[in-house]
Amino acid sequence: MLLPLPADTVRSISLENHLALAAMRSGQGTSDTMIGLLRVLYMTYYLLEAQGYWVGLQAFLDDEAALDESIRGAAVGREWQLAAERLPAIEEVLRRSDEVVGSIARYRYVEAWGKLTRFVSADSGKHSPLPGSQLQEART
Repeated sequence: MLLPLPADTVRSISLENHLALAAMRSGQGTSDTMIGLLRVLYMTYYLLEAQGYWVGLQAFLDDEAALDESIRGAAVGREWQLAAERLPAIEEVLRRSDEVVGSIARYRYVEAWGKLTRFVSADSGKHSPLPGSQLQEART
């Protein structure tokens, strides 16, 4: 559990994340691809937080807001896609995710996954695990 995740697992996680972004970029996204992007956002936050790194909370909140804009758009019939001006910031989170997932000890990944799982299954009324989030309701 002290070793990093296996290289093939890291590649698989990265590929899944980048394919979700590519689908959203092209307007071919779905609610599942949006859930994938939310998962990578929150997992990256949890992984960085667990290691005591400065996580740049505002960047995570901005990305969450960008994803929420897409969710709101899809709710009124627009395609699942992301605004072009929001893409660089979301790409940066994916790069950070690739870096941390590729180097973090397996037990840290398991802990972060557990936090995400508990958040998703909790009936706490919270709509985001990010402190200071402005999300009002879960839409995915």
